[in-house]
Amino acid sequence: MSIVMISESLLLRTTATDGRILRDRVLSGFGVRLNARKRTFLIATSVSGEQFRMMLGYWPLMTVDEARSRAMDVLRQCRNGERPSRRVAPNVPTLREACEAYCKAKSIKPSSQRRYESIFRTHFGTWLDRPVSDFGYAEFAEHCHTFAQSKGAALVEVGRGLVGALIKFVNAVHSLDLKTPFTKLAAAGLLIVWLQPLTATFQNLPHQGRDG
Repeated sequence: MSIVMISESLLLRTTATDGRILRDRVLSGFGVRLNARKRTFLIATSVSGEQFRMMLGYWPLMTVDEARSRAMDVLRQCRNGERPSRRVAPNVPTLREACEAYCKAKSIKPSSQRRYESIFRTHFGTWLDRPVSDFGYAEFAEHCHTFAQSKGAALVEVGRGLVGALIKFVNAVHSLDLKTPFTKLAAAGLLIVWLQPLTATFQNLPHQGRDG
């Protein structure tokens, strides 16, 4: 295991995907595992002479500062001879936080990010500060159905792509298993005819792009 100063800039530029663990030079026992799809913050230490491991959460939905703060609390217990009885619950992001994290991770252009945020604020405003895990509720499926039936085809297609991309992103980095309601609505024939094929992805929408 390499010993480094774990930072946001380090995780942004690293390309390792082989499962290696980087140990933090500042906080002994705190580290991050680098896999192909995830950057997992973890604790690797001992309690009363016995090895102890704990998963803290996934970057970038959990920042380095948040992970280090959580690690300090758990390591304090370990060093007092107290073995935590369960792993720290992951901090499931809100819709607002997930959108920001997605745009940062994918290097979305500021103009596109502002548009996405505007769409969510205008058409999914009541969900902005709710955890994305709530997307699994029937209430959210009903909201998506109402949105699809009451808005124009172009707007619905963008909204559907946004929701689908965020769910895919959060599932990948946060080990969730959420499904986009739009898929079920389409299968049930409850959606309008799309301007784009059903196989179109959010990444391929014409307003999507990266800086540079």
